[in-house]
Amino acid sequence: MQDIKNIEQAVFACVDGSKYSEAVCDYALHIAKELNLTLVLLNTIEHPNASSVTNLSGNIALGERDDLLQELSLEDAHKNRDRINNGKDLLKELRERVTSKGYTDVIISQRHGTLYENLKELENKLRVVIFGFSGMGHMQKEDEIGSCVENIIRDIDTPIILVNREYSPIRNVMVAFNGKSGSIKALEELSSSPMLGHKTKRYVVNINSNQNSSNELIAHAKELIKDESLNCEFIQKSGEPLETLLTCIDKNSIDMLAIGSYSHGKLRTAFFGSFTTKLIKNVKIPIIILK
Repeated sequence: MQDIKNIEQAVFACVDGSKYSEAVCDYALHIAKELNLTLVLLNTIEHPNASSVTNLSGNIALGERDDLLQELSLEDAHKNRDRINNGKDLLKELRERVTSKGYTDVIISQRHGTLYENLKELENKLRVVIFGFSGMGHMQKEDEIGSCVENIIRDIDTPIILVNREYSPIRNVMVAFNGKSGSIKALEELSSSPMLGHKTKRYVVNINSNQNSSNELIAHAKELIKDESLNCEFIQKSGEPLETLLTCIDKNSIDMLAIGSYSHGKLRTAFFGSFTTKLIKNVKIPIIILK
């Protein structure tokens, strides 16, 4: 495994062998090419304390306790060894996938601990972080947001892409604009960063029952987009926000949805349990969260 200590900034693809690992790799490759940055394929090995061996230490003789502890230790060692070997094999396969497409600036790295802990430690090296939505934690249902995902989105100060389907080229990107700080940040990043490519069409949608307010917000959005050469389309709709946004995504063949960051407060209600949580659970295209 290569050392990533000397990297200044890179695109990090976090892979764990779940069904979206290849898609995560492909989206990361797309972004790395656009930004001309190193692509890091990162696999983390978390060591759970739970064991499948029933612990009967309270019901066994003193002399048998050491045997049980040894058995538990051996089981953990075998599990850890399998995780490490499987992770290394995955990284090698994905590196070959990247290099076969002509991109050689790629590093593979396997680290121990939770993904959140590792990303926090590497935060100053992160240009973009990409991971699969359903792969995180493995234990939650596919439409649930695990605590690890929460912590990463809340605390890691870099653009984050959640992958929830197989890779497809990024041709059309949409941002839902409501004039609040998060959507302003998202629009500014979307219109100024080369991350998604200059040729990508940008859609800006405002869902608002007040026509005058919607007109003002769209006018503000146009002012925020400094690059007049970008291909932008502005959409005004009324109706139930989530359902209307999903309809706009389908109708315009959107490949990625951009949303703004939120408060760094530690309360779950600062973000999760809100409209954005419903959005993440229901949108069937990758979501980029811009800080």
